[in-house]
Amino acid sequence: MPTQKKIIDPIRVKILSAMKQKKAISPNIKEIQKITGFHRTTIKSSINFLEENKFINGYRPLLDAKVAGYNLKSKVLLQVDLSDKKTFNEFLKIINDDSNIISCSQVITENQSNIFLNMLSKNIEDQYKDFQEKYYQIPNVFNFIKNRSMCFLTEPSYKKKNEIDALIDLLEKDIGK
Repeated sequence: MPTQKKIIDPIRVKILSAMKQKKAISPNIKEIQKITGFHRTTIKSSINFLEENKFINGYRPLLDAKVAGYNLKSKVLLQVDLSDKKTFNEFLKIINDDSNIISCSQVITENQSNIFLNMLSKNIEDQYKDFQEKYYQIPNVFNFIKNRSMCFLTEPSYKKKNEIDALIDLLEKDIGK
């Protein structure tokens, strides 16, 4: 019976960890080899395997939003009426066109349905103005959005990690680093 390769194994996790350490935007085989001690062929085949199996979905630069003037990260929790499909679809259309929205997720609690927005803006004034101009123009919006709660992330930040680094750390923990 043929053995099936696992996506996650100690070698691949160490390669991913080395890429995280060097903040690689593309695999640098020499640097990964220095950190891990693995042979170049092992590194290349592991990275190719992870790409082919859609675990690695691309490479991109890590950017600092503050340098570009986007100093405000905000979270918005909206209690909404999801039974109003027409308004909900209009709301989603605007969400999808809104460059300030990083993510939009549904949150379901025991009592209500909510939408959670993760946003990036230059400042509080711009965030409020953009929200009002984009979303308060929707017909019936005040019946659709039952309640709104906003919070703004400020400095100092006591722990800051992106989702990919957090996943690599969890994988290292899983394999016993």
